[in-house]
Amino acid sequence: MKILSYNVYGVKETDAPIPKWETRQENIEAILNSIFEDEEIKVACFQEVNENNKAFLSNILEKYHFKIVEMFPMKTSTYNQYNMIAVKDETDLKIDFVFCLPHGKDMAYKDIEEQIIDYGMSDYRTTVFVYIVYNKISYLIGNIHTDYISIEGKIKGMLKTLAYMDQIVANHKIVIGDMNMVSHMAEVYQILKQNKNYVTISRNNNFNILDNSWHGYGTKEQVNVDFAFIEREKADCYDYKIIKQANINKEGSDHRPIILTIKNKEE
Repeated sequence: MKILSYNVYGVKETDAPIPKWETRQENIEAILNSIFEDEEIKVACFQEVNENNKAFLSNILEKYHFKIVEMFPMKTSTYNQYNMIAVKDETDLKIDFVFCLPHGKDMAYKDIEEQIIDYGMSDYRTTVFVYIVYNKISYLIGNIHTDYISIEGKIKGMLKTLAYMDQIVANHKIVIGDMNMVSHMAEVYQILKQNKNYVTISRNNNFNILDNSWHGYGTKEQVNVDFAFIEREKADCYDYKIIKQANINKEGSDHRPIILTIKNKEE
Protein backbone atom coordinates (compact mmCIF):
# COMPACT_ATOMS: atom_id res chain seq x y z
CA MET A 1 0.00 0.00 0.00
CA LYS A 2 1.14 3.56 -0.74
CA ILE A 3 0.38 6.98 0.76
CA LEU A 4 0.74 10.24 -1.16
CA SER A 5 1.50 13.52 0.61
CA TYR A 6 1.58 16.84 -1.23
CA ASN A 7 1.65 20.47 -0.06
CA VAL A 8 -0.15 22.11 -2.98
CA TYR A 9 0.86 25.72 -2.15
CA GLY A 10 -2.47 27.47 -1.76
CA VAL A 11 -1.13 31.01 -2.27
CA LYS A 12 -2.80 32.49 -5.33
CA GLU A 13 -0.95 35.76 -5.93
CA THR A 14 2.80 35.29 -6.40
CA ASP A 15 5.70 37.03 -8.14
CA ALA A 16 8.27 35.70 -10.62
CA PRO A 17 10.06 33.30 -10.74
CA ILE A 18 7.05 31.47 -9.25
CA PRO A 19 4.66 30.47 -12.04
CA LYS A 20 1.20 32.02 -12.07
CA TRP A 21 -1.67 30.27 -10.29
CA GLU A 22 -3.29 28.86 -13.45
CA THR A 23 -0.02 27.31 -14.58
CA ARG A 24 0.54 25.73 -11.19
CA GLN A 25 -2.95 24.22 -11.19
CA GLU A 26 -2.37 22.76 -14.66
CA ASN A 27 0.91 21.30 -13.40
CA ILE A 28 -0.70 19.83 -10.29
CA GLU A 29 -3.37 18.17 -12.39
CA ALA A 30 -0.77 16.65 -14.73
CA ILE A 31 1.34 15.45 -11.77
CA LEU A 32 -1.64 13.88 -9.99
CA ASN A 33 -2.87 12.26 -13.19
CA SER A 34 0.51 10.57 -13.46
CA ILE A 35 0.72 9.64 -9.77
CA PHE A 36 -2.78 8.15 -9.60
CA GLU A 37 -1.99 5.72 -12.39
CA ASP A 38 -0.44 3.74 -9.54
CA GLU A 39 -3.30 1.66 -8.15
CA GLU A 40 -1.35 0.97 -4.95
CA ILE A 41 -1.95 4.54 -3.73
CA LYS A 42 -4.84 4.18 -1.30
CA VAL A 43 -4.55 7.36 0.78
CA ALA A 44 -3.77 10.90 -0.40
CA CYS A 45 -2.87 13.70 2.02
CA PHE A 46 -2.79 17.35 0.96
CA GLN A 47 -1.64 20.42 2.85
CA GLU A 48 -2.46 24.11 2.12
CA VAL A 49 -5.89 23.30 0.79
CA ASN A 50 -8.20 26.34 0.86
CA GLU A 51 -11.23 27.78 -0.91
CA ASN A 52 -9.10 28.52 -3.99
CA ASN A 53 -8.17 24.90 -4.68
CA LYS A 54 -10.57 22.69 -2.68
CA ALA A 55 -13.03 22.11 -5.54
CA PHE A 56 -10.19 21.67 -8.03
CA LEU A 57 -8.61 18.89 -5.96
CA SER A 58 -11.99 17.34 -5.21
CA ASN A 59 -12.71 16.95 -8.93
CA ILE A 60 -9.39 15.20 -9.56
CA LEU A 61 -9.86 12.89 -6.58
CA GLU A 62 -13.39 12.00 -7.66
CA LYS A 63 -12.09 11.06 -11.11
CA TYR A 64 -9.76 8.53 -9.50
CA HIS A 65 -12.42 7.23 -7.08
CA PHE A 66 -11.08 8.76 -3.88
CA LYS A 67 -13.41 9.71 -1.06
CA ILE A 68 -12.54 12.86 0.91
CA VAL A 69 -12.98 12.37 4.65
CA GLU A 70 -14.33 15.00 7.02
CA MET A 71 -12.44 18.29 6.74
CA PHE A 72 -11.54 20.65 9.60
CA PRO A 73 -10.86 24.33 8.77
CA MET A 74 -7.89 26.05 10.42
CA LYS A 75 -7.66 29.76 11.08
CA THR A 76 -4.68 31.39 9.33
CA SER A 77 -3.45 34.92 8.64
CA THR A 78 -4.74 34.65 5.05
CA TYR A 79 -7.09 31.92 3.78
CA ASN A 80 -8.55 29.36 6.13
CA GLN A 81 -6.79 26.07 5.38
CA TYR A 82 -7.47 22.36 5.56
CA ASN A 83 -5.33 19.25 5.86
CA MET A 84 -7.25 17.16 3.35
CA ILE A 85 -7.23 13.35 3.40
CA ALA A 86 -8.78 11.25 0.65
CA VAL A 87 -9.14 7.46 0.77
CA LYS A 88 -9.61 5.16 -2.22
CA ASP A 89 -13.23 4.07 -2.47
CA GLU A 90 -12.86 0.27 -2.59
CA THR A 91 -14.90 -2.54 -1.10
CA ASP A 92 -11.94 -4.03 0.80
CA LEU A 93 -10.95 -0.69 2.35
CA LYS A 94 -12.95 0.48 5.35
CA ILE A 95 -12.72 3.84 7.12
CA ASP A 96 -13.07 3.28 10.85
CA PHE A 97 -12.81 6.86 12.16
CA VAL A 98 -11.48 10.37 11.49
CA PHE A 99 -10.01 12.57 14.21
CA CYS A 100 -8.57 16.09 14.24
CA LEU A 101 -5.90 16.93 16.82
CA PRO A 102 -5.02 20.61 17.42
CA HIS A 103 -1.34 21.44 17.96
CA GLY A 104 -1.97 24.19 20.50
CA LYS A 105 -3.36 24.06 24.03
CA ASP A 106 -6.87 22.97 23.03
CA MET A 107 -7.60 19.43 24.16
CA ALA A 108 -10.07 19.01 21.30
CA TYR A 109 -10.52 20.67 17.92
CA LYS A 110 -12.67 23.81 18.07
CA ASP A 111 -14.78 25.51 15.44
CA ILE A 112 -12.94 28.19 13.54
CA GLU A 113 -14.73 31.04 15.37
CA GLU A 114 -13.33 29.72 18.67
CA GLN A 115 -9.81 28.87 17.56
CA ILE A 116 -6.93 30.43 19.52
CA ILE A 117 -3.41 30.31 18.07
CA ASP A 118 -0.90 29.28 20.76
CA TYR A 119 2.90 29.16 21.19
CA GLY A 120 3.53 32.11 18.84
CA MET A 121 2.45 30.03 15.84
CA SER A 122 1.42 31.66 12.58
CA ASP A 123 -1.80 29.64 12.28
CA TYR A 124 -4.10 27.20 14.06
CA ARG A 125 -2.29 23.96 13.19
CA THR A 126 -3.67 20.43 13.31
CA THR A 127 -3.02 16.80 12.50
CA VAL A 128 -5.95 15.06 10.83
CA PHE A 129 -6.02 11.29 11.36
CA VAL A 130 -7.84 8.60 9.46
CA TYR A 131 -8.00 5.01 10.71
CA ILE A 132 -8.53 2.49 7.94
CA VAL A 133 -8.60 -1.26 7.57
CA TYR A 134 -7.36 -2.58 4.24
CA ASN A 135 -7.00 -6.29 3.48
CA LYS A 136 -7.50 -6.96 7.21
CA ILE A 137 -4.56 -4.75 8.17
CA SER A 138 -5.18 -1.60 10.22
CA TYR A 139 -3.53 1.76 9.60
CA LEU A 140 -3.55 5.00 11.57
CA ILE A 141 -2.47 7.73 9.15
CA GLY A 142 -1.99 11.34 10.19
CA ASN A 143 -1.79 14.26 7.78
CA ILE A 144 0.22 17.09 9.32
CA HIS A 145 1.32 20.63 8.49
CA THR A 146 3.45 22.03 11.30
CA ASP A 147 4.02 25.72 11.92
CA TYR A 148 6.70 27.55 9.92
CA ILE A 149 7.47 30.25 12.49
CA SER A 150 7.34 28.85 16.02
CA ILE A 151 9.94 26.25 17.00
CA GLU A 152 7.98 25.65 20.20
CA GLY A 153 4.83 25.13 18.15
CA LYS A 154 6.52 22.62 15.85
CA ILE A 155 7.95 20.55 18.69
CA LYS A 156 4.86 20.60 20.93
CA GLY A 157 2.53 19.93 18.01
CA MET A 158 4.55 16.94 16.88
CA LEU A 159 4.96 15.52 20.39
CA LYS A 160 1.21 15.86 20.93
CA THR A 161 0.64 14.06 17.63
CA LEU A 162 2.98 11.18 18.52
CA ALA A 163 1.48 10.89 22.00
CA TYR A 164 -1.95 10.48 20.44
CA MET A 165 -0.59 7.81 18.09
CA ASP A 166 0.82 5.93 21.08
CA GLN A 167 -2.72 5.55 22.44
CA ILE A 168 -4.10 3.88 19.31
CA VAL A 169 -3.74 0.19 18.45
CA ALA A 170 -3.00 -0.39 14.74
CA ASN A 171 -0.73 -2.55 12.62
CA HIS A 172 0.86 0.60 11.19
CA LYS A 173 0.99 4.12 12.62
CA ILE A 174 2.26 6.95 10.43
CA VAL A 175 2.19 10.73 10.40
CA ILE A 176 3.17 12.34 7.11
CA GLY A 177 3.19 15.81 5.61
CA ASP A 178 4.93 19.16 5.53
CA MET A 179 6.98 19.18 8.71
CA ASN A 180 8.50 22.66 8.19
CA MET A 181 11.71 21.23 9.68
CA VAL A 182 14.59 19.13 8.42
CA SER A 183 14.74 15.54 9.60
CA HIS A 184 18.39 15.62 10.77
CA MET A 185 18.30 18.98 12.59
CA ALA A 186 17.53 20.31 16.07
CA GLU A 187 13.72 20.24 16.19
CA VAL A 188 13.49 16.61 15.10
CA TYR A 189 16.34 15.68 17.45
CA GLN A 190 14.36 17.13 20.38
CA ILE A 191 11.18 15.33 19.32
CA LEU A 192 12.83 11.93 18.94
CA LYS A 193 14.69 12.41 22.21
CA GLN A 194 11.38 12.86 24.02
CA ASN A 195 9.48 10.10 22.21
CA LYS A 196 11.68 7.15 21.36
CA ASN A 197 8.93 5.08 19.76
CA TYR A 198 9.36 6.72 16.36
CA VAL A 199 11.95 7.53 13.70
CA THR A 200 11.77 9.63 10.56
CA ILE A 201 11.91 8.48 6.97
CA SER A 202 12.98 11.14 4.47
CA ARG A 203 15.27 9.31 2.07
CA ASN A 204 15.28 6.20 -0.06
CA ASN A 205 18.14 3.82 -0.82
CA ASN A 206 19.06 5.76 -3.97
CA PHE A 207 18.81 9.19 -2.36
CA ASN A 208 20.37 12.07 -4.29
CA ILE A 209 21.40 15.09 -2.22
CA LEU A 210 19.74 17.29 -4.86
CA ASP A 211 16.37 15.55 -4.40
CA ASN A 212 14.70 17.92 -1.94
CA SER A 213 10.97 18.05 -1.35
CA TRP A 214 10.86 21.87 -1.06
CA HIS A 215 12.44 23.69 -3.99
CA GLY A 216 10.78 27.10 -3.67
CA TYR A 217 11.16 27.74 -7.41
CA GLY A 218 14.76 28.69 -6.72
CA THR A 219 13.87 31.53 -4.34
CA LYS A 220 15.75 30.04 -1.36
CA GLU A 221 17.92 27.07 -0.41
CA GLN A 222 16.23 23.77 -1.19
CA VAL A 223 15.44 21.57 1.82
CA ASN A 224 13.77 18.23 2.51
CA VAL A 225 10.88 19.08 4.82
CA ASP A 226 8.17 16.68 3.59
CA PHE A 227 8.59 13.31 5.28
CA ALA A 228 7.06 10.91 7.78
CA PHE A 229 7.41 9.74 11.36
CA ILE A 230 7.03 5.96 11.55
CA GLU A 231 7.27 3.38 14.31
CA ARG A 232 10.88 2.61 15.14
CA GLU A 233 10.27 -1.13 15.39
CA LYS A 234 8.78 -1.22 11.88
CA ALA A 235 11.19 1.10 10.10
CA ASP A 236 12.23 -1.59 7.62
CA CYS A 237 8.63 -1.87 6.38
CA TYR A 238 8.74 1.49 4.57
CA ASP A 239 10.12 3.09 1.42
CA TYR A 240 10.15 6.81 0.62
CA LYS A 241 10.16 8.59 -2.73
CA ILE A 242 10.11 12.22 -3.93
CA ILE A 243 8.29 12.85 -7.21
CA LYS A 244 10.48 15.31 -9.09
CA GLN A 245 9.72 16.98 -12.40
CA ALA A 246 12.49 17.36 -14.99
CA ASN A 247 11.81 21.11 -15.30
CA ILE A 248 11.20 23.19 -12.18
CA ASN A 249 8.59 25.24 -14.05
CA LYS A 250 6.56 22.04 -14.46
CA GLU A 251 6.25 21.68 -10.68
CA GLY A 252 2.76 22.32 -9.36
CA SER A 253 3.87 23.76 -6.04
CA ASP A 254 6.91 24.97 -4.14
CA HIS A 255 6.81 21.48 -2.59
CA ARG A 256 7.13 18.17 -4.41
CA PRO A 257 4.84 15.21 -3.76
CA ILE A 258 6.21 12.34 -1.69
CA ILE A 259 5.07 8.73 -1.67
CA LEU A 260 5.44 6.39 1.28
CA THR A 261 5.27 2.67 0.48
CA ILE A 262 4.28 0.25 3.22
CA LYS A 263 5.61 -3.28 2.78
CA ASN A 264 3.41 -5.51 4.92
CA LYS A 265 5.16 -8.45 6.53
CA GLU A 266 1.77 -9.44 7.93
CA GLU A 267 0.53 -10.32 4.44
